[in-house]
Amino acid sequence: MKQVLFMKFEKRFRLTALVLVFSLSSLAFAGLFDDRYPSPRFTAMGGAGVAVANDVWASYYNPAGLSRLPRPAVATSYNRLFSASFLQNFFGAVAYPISPRYGTVSVSVQYFGVDYQGKNLSGEYTLAVSHGFYLLKDIHSSLAIGYSLKGYHWSLGESQVWGNLGSATTLGVDVGLLASLYGRTYLGVYFLNINTPRLGAYTKHDLPQRVVVGLAYQPYDGVTTSLDFNRTIGVGEMQLWGGAEFRVFRSLFLRFGGTTNPNRFSAGLGLKFAQFTFDYALLTHGELGNTHQMGIMFEL
Repeated sequence: MKQVLFMKFEKRFRLTALVLVFSLSSLAFAGLFDDRYPSPRFTAMGGAGVAVANDVWASYYNPAGLSRLPRPAVATSYNRLFSASFLQNFFGAVAYPISPRYGTVSVSVQYFGVDYQGKNLSGEYTLAVSHGFYLLKDIHSSLAIGYSLKGYHWSLGESQVWGNLGSATTLGVDVGLLASLYGRTYLGVYFLNINTPRLGAYTKHDLPQRVVVGLAYQPYDGVTTSLDFNRTIGVGEMQLWGGAEFRVFRSLFLRFGGTTNPNRFSAGLGLKFAQFTFDYALLTHGELGNTHQMGIMFEL
């Protein structure tokens, strides 16, 4: 009798956890495969990275920013979403500048899943190949374009009642533009999933489409301010993401920021030692709990 009750409890828990991840996705991420970002630097700046993306993580914020990458780099990061142990979120990326003319290419991967007692209830996998290059560049201004080709794979766990819940795969395309003036003012535009991808074998889920316009200004060396206008098409209201970064010492960076809809605050720091950069960010949430993010980058 106890064993039967325990099995019923376990089934209910798994179903509840599965429902919870969908709820969290709708509340915090506006859907599958959306708004989970890898860079602790930009997370600490309120997520506002569209106009200042210039490192290995640029493909997630604005692939045109890959054009600004000075040297090959590899990075990884981990999100502790809402301080929940059953939510797992990992990122990895490598980028390689081909030449000033042909720009930079990158390959990035992401995993987001819900795990319970060694069982995977839901797993979202993303593989992206990105390319960013300059359309024009002179001593005063520049204009770059970038794109990402993404493969999305969603796998559901196995139910004791219904068996294998199945999986699905689809493709998405992102495009971004980045302009600069006098090396201090930057304007970026990013379009997520312009090909309107859908995912599902029987019931089709529309993957989120998003348009982000960002403006960044660097009044002097060591200070960066950034503001993004973020709109997920058909979901909610316009979001404002903003933040700033200050270089305190040669190897220490302090960052802070915030967002609207929902109202969240963020802060973090970066430490640079030789070719390594270590970053940490904290992003608050009034109801779901705080998110902690850590990352490491190595530049060749």
